[in-house]
Amino acid sequence: MNHDEKREMPPGLGLRVAVSIVVLFGGVIFAIIYVAFFALSFSLFQKIAVILVVLLAVIAILGAMWAAWGIKFGKEWQEKGHE
Repeated sequence: MNHDEKREMPPGLGLRVAVSIVVLFGGVIFAIIYVAFFALSFSLFQKIAVILVVLLAVIAILGAMWAAWGIKFGKEWQEKGHE
């Protein structure tokens, strides 16, 4: 590819990056606040379980969002020669 060519950004990429950042930090903040203030009667293992569930939920949300985008635009992007 010539350096003078302008690279076009696939539709929805910027929005997904922004949502990814918000979901990741939102999940971390929720887990910290929940464990610190609302799970005072939980044992250490129960608190760890809450954090793991939040982490799995974040991964599921981001995975579904990016997989759908990748399936939709990945093949089209590759066919245009943007490997």
